[in-house]
Amino acid sequence: MAPRNANADHCTSSPGNGGSGPHDGGTIHTKCKDSDEVLTPKNSDSKHAPKSPIISPTTTLCILLMIDSFSVSLVVPLMHQYFKNAGVQSASQREMLSSLYSSSQIAGGLIIGALSDVGILSRRRILFLSFLGSALSYGLIVVGGLRKLIFSRVLVGLVKQTMTVSTSLLARHTTPETRAVSMGRLTASSTAAWIVGPSVGALLYKHVDPSAPAVLSASLFLVNSAVAAILLPVDDDKRETGTTVAKSNSGSKDGGKVASFTTNLKTCFSSSTLASVITSLLLLGWVTRTTSYANMASFYEEKYGVEPHYRGYIKSYQQALNFVFQSFFIRALLTASGGERRAATIASFMMAGATLCEVNASFNVFLCLVCPVISVSAQMVSVSLRSLVTQVAPKESMGSVLAALDVMQNAASVTVPFYRTLLFNLAAYYGSDDEDSAMLGDPHPKVWLISSFLHWTAFAVAISFLLSLALPSKGKIDDKKRK
Repeated sequence: MAPRNANADHCTSSPGNGGSGPHDGGTIHTKCKDSDEVLTPKNSDSKHAPKSPIISPTTTLCILLMIDSFSVSLVVPLMHQYFKNAGVQSASQREMLSSLYSSSQIAGGLIIGALSDVGILSRRRILFLSFLGSALSYGLIVVGGLRKLIFSRVLVGLVKQTMTVSTSLLARHTTPETRAVSMGRLTASSTAAWIVGPSVGALLYKHVDPSAPAVLSASLFLVNSAVAAILLPVDDDKRETGTTVAKSNSGSKDGGKVASFTTNLKTCFSSSTLASVITSLLLLGWVTRTTSYANMASFYEEKYGVEPHYRGYIKSYQQALNFVFQSFFIRALLTASGGERRAATIASFMMAGATLCEVNASFNVFLCLVCPVISVSAQMVSVSLRSLVTQVAPKESMGSVLAALDVMQNAASVTVPFYRTLLFNLAAYYGSDDEDSAMLGDPHPKVWLISSFLHWTAFAVAISFLLSLALPSKGKIDDKKRK
């Protein structure tokens, strides 16, 4: 089973680039890592030859992911407004909804992965489940009501597997030589959608109707289902069924999902070097979620005096900054910093400094200084730590490490809402409860930013210790690679 967001690389197909090769009338060879079985469809009769798709599968996946990401980005920046409209009255209720969503993500990944492994769900069918389930989920937001909102968040957490399945299907329709380029296009499709989507959602919310972003999002998910039905090759289902049968006939023994995860977990902590990087990545995800104020009911409104729909514009601006820095500056900054370890440490302290600067920042300072610094810092620390994972993890265990890391990150995210609720209660207990907040229990923006500064400072100190204590020097890493 490939957990959520894991870059699964189960199968490769040859010949062909972008999925066009298998349709030239030749023999298709599909090799799976878990089996030596080669699936060769009959080609002696033209009736059995697979039909050439209208658009190559790699292009289709980019289109599907772009529509999917655009649909999500229409609604997510405005989710706090839908929470309030549905009757969520306190910060603790909002955080509980977040915890339910994170828990359902873990459960959904395990359930769908198990059904996929036994051949009940193919990757193509999982995409349909993801699109149709998301359409229903966002449609329930339009209907309104607290119970429907709760069911909506649980449902979308259970079925949302688009990025995971798209990555896996991309591996099936590309060769190792072309996979990196195709993966870059897939990521760019999602990034472009997240640059445009939040602003479109804000415009619809302000000038059409508050429910318009959710209505459009649900409609686009239905459109995506139709696009997938038309453009994705149907023979993918047949291939996966055959692969599942081949695995069963090969007599391979599987100790079950729990045993598999336990093995992967042991691999992550098989050495102090790898354990230090894994721990740093888990801390990064946890602190990022803990200090987020995106879903606080009136943070931007109180801090900067803007209207609620401006959140969409701000989100688009931040995503555009992320895209620019990731595309043009990250490599140069990593080199100038002296490598990934130093870059991660420097970026973490920069993040703490930018958060402290934001405490008394005006809206213009926030846009022109705070946002760019936070964007470049977040990109540097994330890219650096993930790059270090690929350097220190054993090559033969890379897939296991990434799969276990993904599960651990989802598990850690479940704890964040409870910890945030504790922080809210502490702020209220010490007399800093925000009476002007649109939702009961939310702390004053300045108090929350000071708390975030302390968390980021502690994180910077922690990873400085972890990385300097356990990681070998860059020269030793290079020697290890040469060996």
